Amino acid sequence: MILDILTYAVLGIMTGGLYALLGLSLNLIFGVMRVINVAHGEMLTLGAYTAVLLATVGIGGPLLSVVPAILVVTLAGLIIARVLIRPLTVDGRVHEQRGMVMSLGLSLFLSNAVLAIFGPDYQRVPGLMVRGAIEIGDLVLEGQRLVILGGSLVLATALMLFLRFTLLGLAMRAVAENPEAAQANGVSVPRIHLITFGLGSALAGAAGALITPVTYAFPAMGFTYTMYAFITVIIGGLGSVWGAVLAGFLLGIAESLSVIWLTTGYNAIVGPALMLLTLVLRPQGLLGQRLARA
Repeated sequence: MILDILTYAVLGIMTGGLYALLGLSLNLIFGVMRVINVAHGEMLTLGAYTAVLLATVGIGGPLLSVVPAILVVTLAGLIIARVLIRPLTVDGRVHEQRGMVMSLGLSLFLSNAVLAIFGPDYQRVPGLMVRGAIEIGDLVLEGQRLVILGGSLVLATALMLFLRFTLLGLAMRAVAENPEAAQANGVSVPRIHLITFGLGSALAGAAGALITPVTYAFPAMGFTYTMYAFITVIIGGLGSVWGAVLAGFLLGIAESLSVIWLTTGYNAIVGPALMLLTLVLRPQGLLGQRLARA
């Protein structure tokens, strides 16, 4: 029993890295732009299908496919931010309701575009799995899942360092705090919005390329991962970078451990249940700031 708990906990940590990356990238877009991006999962879908296309023509590998996926999805994010989001920006702020409605329409468009181009069949990256495993006593860690965890941690850490130690990261934090003051001090808010959406989309695309060897790519996969991203953000705290990371790992571990006690298929309710529990006990999230009442 103890070995089972340890095994599922480790598997949960591996899955949690992916959830943390998704929540972190979604929180980045909301924190800087105040856009509730319902199409975030579709950015992951684009990254997954980029990996599938590369594998189909014999290009790329378990890690090499991540770089092209980042480039493709970054470009898509930049185009979306320039063409669809910028017109909704007034005085350095994106209209929140219109931004959310726009992203909902974008989600429907992208998922149906993928369906029209690639068809409804489930697709997988062929022959690019990382073979082998690491054995620690009776505990076996699959190589591909270690790649997913490692890739997620590297990307999340790189984002943290970028926001903390670069001038561009400082500008993004300034826009998140007060776009009017940032603009008055010479920061180009539209440019920061463009970079932020491109960066957040790129991280989601990288997540899609990382997971494709162990799961299937299909047109509607974005909805599932959008839900996971929102659950992670709500549990961790809207706008909290560290909260998204913490919540991602907690969600992954809780969902994995639930397999021991719940019938197969019922572990899908763990995430929504934790989200509802968080909203009841701590509405601002684990590391979010409590909003002042009017």
